[in-house]
Amino acid sequence: LSSSSAASDVYKRQPQGMLQNMQKPAAPFWFVGRKFKRGIMTSPQLATNLARFAEMEGRHPRLLLATASDEEQAYHKHVATLFADGGFDVDVAPQHSDAQSIAMQAIDCDADMLVLIRTSLTAQDRVSVADLISALDGLDAEYVKVGIVGHADDPARGNVDFVCDLEHLQTADCEALIAYILAIEEGRVAQHI
Repeated sequence: LSSSSAASDVYKRQPQGMLQNMQKPAAPFWFVGRKFKRGIMTSPQLATNLARFAEMEGRHPRLLLATASDEEQAYHKHVATLFADGGFDVDVAPQHSDAQSIAMQAIDCDADMLVLIRTSLTAQDRVSVADLISALDGLDAEYVKVGIVGHADDPARGNVDFVCDLEHLQTADCEALIAYILAIEEGRVAQHI
């Protein structure tokens, strides 16, 4: 068999649904109102910063994504997809994790950032921002930057390193976060030279 006929044999063995998915590359999501729309999460600055970070660390910036309460589970997959398409390696905390287990997972997966999806300010949070920060501090993981994806006016915004508005999350946010982590990493490397 020639290589081209062997490749076509592989496609013939694929279930029809998989073949259709392979032919259509998925575009990332961003949030507009209550609907996720598809778009491209690339820019020259983003690509440059990702390359610089990868040169220093040997990998892309890594974040752990968790939810504050069960109400945020609906956004979990979409936010994870958006950050992954924006250049991050994304790990997702199990659904009913508490603050201590999320902090442990952030250390275990070598996360640079811990992102908490927190959209409902009225719901009883299973995981509070204060508990997350305290759990990270208790494990000597102050180097993990903590952020919220939710509302720009979140009352806990003064206690975290960054806040992203879920309704307007887009390429610029990924660019800014990667530039932020890159600056921290460059500062850390400069101190050790």
